[in-house]
Amino acid sequence: MSTGRDVPFTQPLLLAAYQATAIELLDALARAGHGAIRHKHGAVFANIDLAGTRPSVLAARARMSKPAMGELVADLERLGYVTRQPDPDDRRATILVPTERGLDVIDRVRRVNRTIERRYRALLGDEAYAGLRAALMRIVPPDRAVLQPRITATSRAQGRPSGSAAKSAPPNSARPSRSSSRP
Repeated sequence: MSTGRDVPFTQPLLLAAYQATAIELLDALARAGHGAIRHKHGAVFANIDLAGTRPSVLAARARMSKPAMGELVADLERLGYVTRQPDPDDRRATILVPTERGLDVIDRVRRVNRTIERRYRALLGDEAYAGLRAALMRIVPPDRAVLQPRITATSRAQGRPSGSAAKSAPPNSARPSRSSSRP
């Protein structure tokens, strides 16, 4: 079924655009020595904080079950992308902290995403690009329009903060302005 004669619905078009960029991203990571990273690992990389994040918070942010997140975390821990550490605020709990390899993946993801954004802008032109972003920001539920990955170049330059603020932040705490049309 389609929106018109031989015209696909919007959802498959969005999915196809996403899949093309996901393949581009995984290829770039593989060329950089991160060939073990799979699409599913993005649920961790997109939601982990520099100071560390409890596994339950990662699961909530990614909107997935705790056991499913546990499998991803175990996989990334085995591959050397995250480590478990005692939570400095509650020694009974653990937090997951990205290793230097994990931070390298996050940095590379950000660079590839910037390249994709520049390509979209060049392809569409400034006005249509801004319109596309504005339309998507209206379509995406507000609690899902969050900065991902959460670790930015600025937070890395400032170092790993102490305390638990980053570990217990609600899923939408890093939400950008809905009026912004630029990444």
